[in-house]
Amino acid sequence: MTAPGPVRVVGVKRLADYLKRKAEADANLRDVAVRGEITNLSPPKGGNLNFDLKEGDVVLGCFAWSSDAAAFPQLANGRAVVARGRVSVYPARSRYQLLVREISLEGVGDVHALFEERKKKLSAEGLFAPERKKPWPRFPFRIALVSSRAANGATDFVTILRERAPHVRVEWFETPVQGPNAPPEIAAALRRASRSDVDAIVLTRGGGSFEDLFAFSDEAVVRAVAAARHPVLSAIGHTADQQLCDFAADRHVETPSAAAEAIGYDTRELRARIEERTGRAYRAAQLCAERLGARLARSLVRSRLADPRLFLTPLAQRSSDLDGRLTVAAAGSLRARETHLRDLARRLEAHDPSRRLAERARRLQAASLGLKAAVAGRTLAVRRRVETASARLEPAARAAQGRLVQRLALASAHLDGKNPEAILQRGYAIVTHRGAIVRDPAAVPDGETIHARLARGTLTARVEGSDTAAARAASIDGVHGNQRSG
Repeated sequence: MTAPGPVRVVGVKRLADYLKRKAEADANLRDVAVRGEITNLSPPKGGNLNFDLKEGDVVLGCFAWSSDAAAFPQLANGRAVVARGRVSVYPARSRYQLLVREISLEGVGDVHALFEERKKKLSAEGLFAPERKKPWPRFPFRIALVSSRAANGATDFVTILRERAPHVRVEWFETPVQGPNAPPEIAAALRRASRSDVDAIVLTRGGGSFEDLFAFSDEAVVRAVAAARHPVLSAIGHTADQQLCDFAADRHVETPSAAAEAIGYDTRELRARIEERTGRAYRAAQLCAERLGARLARSLVRSRLADPRLFLTPLAQRSSDLDGRLTVAAAGSLRARETHLRDLARRLEAHDPSRRLAERARRLQAASLGLKAAVAGRTLAVRRRVETASARLEPAARAAQGRLVQRLALASAHLDGKNPEAILQRGYAIVTHRGAIVRDPAAVPDGETIHARLARGTLTARVEGSDTAAARAASIDGVHGNQRSG
């Protein structure tokens, strides 16, 4: 067995060019008509058209120049067509493609026909109606992400969201996003997310062909989106084609990156709103404090403590009233005693034995003498009782009056102790600066003028220095002759 000879080494570009020349030189590939279903139709770029023809799992890339595409019929994804042209190789992507010159329509593809059928059915049930869509939260903080960790779209979403809004928490609900088993798995993941404690749900995956994304047009997936307890944002693929779950979702964006930008709002707006409302609350509290201070000042001005006589006058009037009532009561008691004595005298005279026993002169005389003696004794006893009662009543009245006078003196002494004028009489002074009472030396800058109110006048002084631990040193510039009377 002979050893193999050396292998010829060529560059990638040279190999791609060789394959391109081979394909273009084959007579069977110069003019060929291909039947298939249009998919991945892109908007024209500069007039040129890019799309794919699909049959089963096989896809053929197609390209048409703008001069040829202008004569094509109206194309759409899912249409069955016959495309005529020549096969070529696109070296930049190392793939073969059909350079289309003519296209004729044949019908609608099976996948797109099923898409339109489901769309009409679910729309008739009201699943796409705008009035059933839930409002999107302005500031979501917890997001349920329904996707596959292997999907590029989900990775882009998480990366951008962490950069724009790191405070937003993402809870994964993993599911396959492609393949025959993907629809029931996606629907189950949506139901799990709906039972979780989140603010909203994001359903996303990266781009792909219409057939790759068709799992998101499955009826079970669409119904799960519509039945979700939380608002759902759908961001499927990177093309303008929409899947049925996009119509059922409460909000739809074209790409996962756009979904992250829609959720990850700029926190500067929130911080500005918080600062603005905090400032409003501070100003409201300050205004309330000023109003309460003004009310307190007005109350102090109107208070009875501003003039002690207003406080003492009711007490003096009450004392005088009690004294008068006591005098009246004593006089009334004496008059009642005198009336009682006069009544007794009249009753005694009414029972005089001389009228009834004239024939018994001697007995009447003896009885009269005895009666007179009894009357004299009775009168003496009554007078003694009256004198005793009067002697007891007068000390009691004087004692009650003394207690009232003592209470009045105590109240007057207590009030005098709180009288600012009395405090000033003891040598104290009230220092003011610009109309406000000074309690802290640090409140008056050096060189400012202060006023000291004394018991008999007011001093005006200029501050030369202050010491919070010692007495303030000031020099007296002059004494005004504002002497008060009194």
